[in-house]
Amino acid sequence: MSHYVDADGHIMEKTADLISYLEEPWRSNETVAERRLLPSLDEFHTPRFRKKGTFDFNVGPEQWLQYLDKTGLESTVLYTTAALAYGHVVIPEWAVAYARAWNRYVHETYLRKSARFKAMALIPMQDPPSAVAELRRAVNELGMVGAYIPSKGLKNHLSPKEFWPIYEEAQKLDCAVGIHGGSYSDLGFNTFTKFPGTRALGMPVPLAIAMTGMIQDGVWDAFPKLRVGFMEGGTGWIPMIIDRLEREHEYGELHCQRPVLDYFTSGNFYVGCEGNERALSNVVNLIGPQPCMFASDFPHEIPMEEARHEIDEIEQRQDISSEHKKLILGENAKRFYKI
Repeated sequence: MSHYVDADGHIMEKTADLISYLEEPWRSNETVAERRLLPSLDEFHTPRFRKKGTFDFNVGPEQWLQYLDKTGLESTVLYTTAALAYGHVVIPEWAVAYARAWNRYVHETYLRKSARFKAMALIPMQDPPSAVAELRRAVNELGMVGAYIPSKGLKNHLSPKEFWPIYEEAQKLDCAVGIHGGSYSDLGFNTFTKFPGTRALGMPVPLAIAMTGMIQDGVWDAFPKLRVGFMEGGTGWIPMIIDRLEREHEYGELHCQRPVLDYFTSGNFYVGCEGNERALSNVVNLIGPQPCMFASDFPHEIPMEEARHEIDEIEQRQDISSEHKKLILGENAKRFYKI
């Protein structure tokens, strides 16, 4: 087995099983009984055609262990699939109930199954005090390595002070915060009539917005030990944000305690990367290799028979050194998630 770690895999939730972990009175609710637990994710209603073998809804813990064995991965850090739409939940009480059930479901179904499974908890950002309490429970009682936050979907962006108690708690717990792409609504290009363009922009742009907000609103300055990963949008957005914010800093309009580049090189900023993205080597040259983490995205888009494809893409690159490849394929994720 290699020392590689997958920084971003996905659980394909079984709705019926998840419902059994809901606390009452939610479990007996009529809407829950109809299995309508979450709002629509991407609001894209045109029929889509996927490559055969991708997005396998039948993947569970046994198939995940098969994938880890086939790739030689030491472990994976699991994020939600269904709850990529979680930010669209507008009833705070339901956000709390769903998060508590999801975290128990993942603990019982995956984390107790194998130590090779790690997981990022759901926390109800719609109710920050409850999010703080659930983050503490998920890490201390359920053994999760941090919390997932949707990059888009919440009514507000991610850096206002209403969310600061959550970041303060994550810093105190020394756990990871993973801002993960998923929702494409209210970004302008969700009006495209073909889906590929929506997804292509819908993943990185909200990450760029989140990082910009955290810099200009002072989140990084207020919580200097906070570790945040920006997941599933690749790395190509990073040079653009650095260039644009440095221009604002030169104009004297952007007020932050450090040079813009320092927020990307501090050791607290992390980013998921894809094996074939051309920007990766440029980003490594710009901010160093330490933030970049291999992310499989399995079982989204990656069929079992192509399990090693993206690992091979990184290993075979000529524009990244062998030492940097080791960091990208495992060591950085171990440091970010404290594995």
